[in-house]
Amino acid sequence: MIADRPQSTTSFRYNELENNITLDFTKFAAHIPHSTSSKLDLRSSKLDDVVRCFASVIQEGNKIDMSQLLKACRAHLALIQSGGSALCLVAKDLQSNLQKVEILHKKSPREAKHLSSLLEIERSSGLHDGNVLKDPSAAIGMLWIRRSLSFQSDLFDSLISSQGQHPKDAAMDSYIKNLSPYHGWVLRTVFPASLSQIPARETFLSKLGEVEIEDLDHDTESKVEKKLRALISTWEPLLALWKDEFEIMGMEDTRRV
Repeated sequence: MIADRPQSTTSFRYNELENNITLDFTKFAAHIPHSTSSKLDLRSSKLDDVVRCFASVIQEGNKIDMSQLLKACRAHLALIQSGGSALCLVAKDLQSNLQKVEILHKKSPREAKHLSSLLEIERSSGLHDGNVLKDPSAAIGMLWIRRSLSFQSDLFDSLISSQGQHPKDAAMDSYIKNLSPYHGWVLRTVFPASLSQIPARETFLSKLGEVEIEDLDHDTESKVEKKLRALISTWEPLLALWKDEFEIMGMEDTRRV
């Protein structure tokens, strides 16, 4: 009879290590807090998509990439369309102006690769009379999209602080600053009426964060605020460059509509 071969030191230490790892992991797993699926932050929200898309609009050489800008604006349209009736008019206005730009961009994507070249196409064609822009046109669409984003940037900035204005008041202040100077009597009546429906800060944040109002805890609120800060900081240089392009081309139309 052959005697059992004694277990090697290496094999013994391996088994001992394996047992210790299993024991330690079991102890560790027992202390992991169980989260319900509604609390897991595993998905990308519409706001995430907007921040990500706008971050790639300014290309090398301080060029505004039109394909990326239109993609970002479409993502943003989806966000504000989910924001309820208060932003319904803002969403419709953005959608209408996007369509004006997309007509030219789809027709000449290579020639209209950047904002500067898109504006040059229409300027050199004689479509516009100096800074009196024809409507509909890509230039007039881009002009009003920029003004709309400037309005929203100031509005979103007011949501970051819980001690700030009521969003309804902040919206009116932003409207007076960014849109009212270019609106005629009819729009200066219609827009404020629409903005008066803007809800309280918590409701607004829950819509932007795509959570139910009862699930808007401190952690979720902080995440939405952080994303809004990122969006605003991305918009600031973009909107400034955007306006510069219009002024360089002599196409900044300041008429009331």
